[in-house]
Amino acid sequence: IYDDDGNLTTGSFVDYLVPSASDLPHFDTDRTVSPSTTNPLGVKGVGEAGTIASTPAVVNSVVNALRHLGVTDVLMPMTPERVWRAVRDGSSGGDRAAEGSIAYSATADTQESAL
Repeated sequence: IYDDDGNLTTGSFVDYLVPSASDLPHFDTDRTVSPSTTNPLGVKGVGEAGTIASTPAVVNSVVNALRHLGVTDVLMPMTPERVWRAVRDGSSGGDRAAEGSIAYSATADTQESAL
C-alpha cells in the first residue's frame, strides 16, 4: 500500500498492525442442543476431534526425520518393519509387511500364487 506521496507503507510485516478486539466483528454465541441417538445417555465425545490430525503428524515427523536418507513416504499402517525398510532402502518401506509379521495380510496375488 502506498501513501499519497507514493511511498510504500507496507514493506514488511512489521508495518502491519495486529488486529485488536475492537477491530473484529461482533459474534453472537449460543448453545445448540442435538443429543446423540447412538447411546442411552445421548452424550457425545468432546476430545476425539483433536485426535484426527495426530496420525498424519506422526507420519510427517517420521518422514521428515528420514528425508536425508531419501525417504519421501512411509506407507500406512506405519509399522516398525515399514520404517526399518524405509531406512534400509531409502524408499516408502515396501508395499506391504513381510509374510509372517504382525502387520502382514495376504493379498489376492499372494493367495493366487499359493494355489
